Amino acid sequence: MKSSQYYPIGIPVILISLLLVGGCARSSHTGRDFRIATGYSENIDPIAAAAEATEMACQQLGASEVKAVIFYENYPSHAREKEIGKAVADAAGNVSSIGVRAIPHCDTGTLWHHSITLMAIGGGDARVKVVSSRLSDDRLALGNDIGGELKGVQDLKLVLVLSEPNLSFAPDHISVENFLEGIKQTLGPEAMVFGGNGMPGEKEISVEFINGEPLNGAVVAMGIGGPIRFICTNTNEFEVSDLVVTVTKARGKWVMEFDGRPAADVYREFSGKKSDQPITYDDVDPIGVDLGDGQVYLRMVLFERKAKYTPEELKRDDYIAESNDLPAGSLRFVAEVPEGTKAHILTYTGSANRILQSATAAVSRSLGLLREGEKPLAVLTSSCCARRDRLRKLDPNADEVRQGIRPAMKEAFPIFGLDAFGELGPINRPYKGLPYQYQQHTFVSGILALMG
Repeated sequence: MKSSQYYPIGIPVILISLLLVGGCARSSHTGRDFRIATGYSENIDPIAAAAEATEMACQQLGASEVKAVIFYENYPSHAREKEIGKAVADAAGNVSSIGVRAIPHCDTGTLWHHSITLMAIGGGDARVKVVSSRLSDDRLALGNDIGGELKGVQDLKLVLVLSEPNLSFAPDHISVENFLEGIKQTLGPEAMVFGGNGMPGEKEISVEFINGEPLNGAVVAMGIGGPIRFICTNTNEFEVSDLVVTVTKARGKWVMEFDGRPAADVYREFSGKKSDQPITYDDVDPIGVDLGDGQVYLRMVLFERKAKYTPEELKRDDYIAESNDLPAGSLRFVAEVPEGTKAHILTYTGSANRILQSATAAVSRSLGLLREGEKPLAVLTSSCCARRDRLRKLDPNADEVRQGIRPAMKEAFPIFGLDAFGELGPINRPYKGLPYQYQQHTFVSGILALMG
């Protein structure tokens, strides 16, 4: 490690190594051998960083024990994806691997610039397989293909999916729910889906990796099986109003009417906005689909059909073309909100503490669902990039890992996650028959636990 190129983040590597021992040790009380370790680097040289992070994690497990690795790399200014993938593959011993370009989370916090974090999976009872597929408009077939390739993984418990924003921010006729339904059709509802979309480059294209090779326009996935359980939940920082609206007219991802009136008018009225006040697409104006028992599932507003657009809105000619025959006041959501759906208007309070506390609440809830004899191996996170942007504006020094996740943990074990441009993971109650969804504005997290 060259000190002239390395930018420390405040906690020595030796301390991180000590923190990780609990996550990668054999479980002597059960005899089950499934282990996790993580590594990270903030070296300005992406090739050196890839090797450093991989070696750090693999050394914790013992190089001969590593079966697979997952990594998130944050080098958007470097066109050296092939070299990054090769450096990870070489350092890991050419085991199965997947990755994506994203702002990563690790044990010490969120790594903002020139960084990579990596999770290694090992142990005699670990079962792992990786697959990839090109993105296609037939999302159901895509999900069937991914699920079918992973169906043979013994004791399959978790499917970790990484892709790019186009998996979810697709044209009106393409549904990410069909992709998730395809996975469920082939694997059943017991195998949980978790992950997210990577950082977009030009035309919302990300970089995905499989077995060291960089891809574009693809989905990569890892099936993880063994004596494990994935305990996942989701939270957000919005206040839920008591007022409920009903979708009375919709087409695809467009909602024309709430309660028989133009959707945008009702939204402004219920959220206290003035008639000329814009709805801040992709930022702070979601709705909360009512799942019952106080649970909501967020749906993000992306665009409003208007008679006249601002210069910035005119750039979204895709949404304008989709809605040419729709009435003004129609709202375009990131995914379908069918007629008959009941939803709450959500309010953004502009509080950094609410964002941090929602992360604490999610991890606390998952830890509280551990069964007797289960051992937490790692916290996996997929947190919305919009949350990150809001938090950074409200408090530039705030950190979701240090101030949100860590306070929920009574003992130290690895943290591994990404700021996602679209989160994938289980929701607190099924919606439209699916136990997991593409999520927005949400902190999705889970505990990967060794079963007792």
